[in-house]
Amino acid sequence: MTCIVSLCGRGHKECRPAASAEALKLAPNTLTFHFDRLRQAGLVTVRREGRSMIYAARYEAMNDLLSYLTENCCAGAPASCASAEGASSRPSRKKERVQ
Repeated sequence: MTCIVSLCGRGHKECRPAASAEALKLAPNTLTFHFDRLRQAGLVTVRREGRSMIYAARYEAMNDLLSYLTENCCAGAPASCASAEGASSRPSRKKERVQ
């Protein structure tokens, strides 16, 4: 999710993973991996510029995904999804001790 937020925060501007990775404190290859999955899902576009890959958000596809999720995952009641707005975006996980 952080990858999408990082890309969408740029508006319609394109970005290189190295620039976003530094801001997000991630390894550039890690961010490239996630951007590639977003590309496969049709949520971002990519073009090559020399040795660099340049990514851009596909806002229409993202809006379609959000509409689908709101209609189908909220049981047709978007207000039920709104109650989760204040909740953390990451589920809390209990770490299990490995023996």
